[in-house]
Amino acid sequence: AAPAGAATGALEAPAAAGQANGTAGSESEWPWQCPVVHTQQGFNLSAYMGTWYIQMQAPTAYLPESANNCVSATYRMLSPPTFPWRYTVGIRNLAYENDGTVRDSGDFLAAYQRGLFDPAKLAVAPKFLPKFFAGDYWVIAFNEDEGYALVSGGQPYIKTDKGCKTGEGVNNAGLWIFTRKQQRDDIIVYKVRNIAFEAGFDINVLNNVNQTGCPAIP
Repeated sequence: AAPAGAATGALEAPAAAGQANGTAGSESEWPWQCPVVHTQQGFNLSAYMGTWYIQMQAPTAYLPESANNCVSATYRMLSPPTFPWRYTVGIRNLAYENDGTVRDSGDFLAAYQRGLFDPAKLAVAPKFLPKFFAGDYWVIAFNEDEGYALVSGGQPYIKTDKGCKTGEGVNNAGLWIFTRKQQRDDIIVYKVRNIAFEAGFDINVLNNVNQTGCPAIP
């Protein structure tokens, strides 16, 4: 669960590091049964900055299916980095519950590039926490020209009969389809779903996000 008093939104990595360990049916938590996921080659972090609209996402502890409305994530480079932990990306996540309740992370979250030789491997945490507590945030695919990104909460480690998935807890959790445009484009969404499928993800974990009738990002 998110830390007490924290406003939560998509792609958070709060203090309580951990994994969702619940499995069902034919699922098994043997990571070696899952193919190694590769991230976007030649990833350009600066180009990735700005606002993204989530079109599909897997449930997590901090963003259940009831909050699949008007979900967005906005990123900005931090110069200088935060003190003392030197996070380099500021994050603001926004989502709405079915009853209209707002989930807004404000300026609570930050990220840094964890992969020295893999710039698409980032990690996210509340900016006041040491990097040890940060949760994986991997950009599996990113195309600025076509306006899409596929993001995973790290390496999937739960084998299902449809592929592999991350957990549903806080860290090591989540799968998201981002688009630059808020209006859904089913062709792009289908393309990114297929990228996830080809990478070995169980895409059945993805649920649609309603992006219609949304208020402007305040």
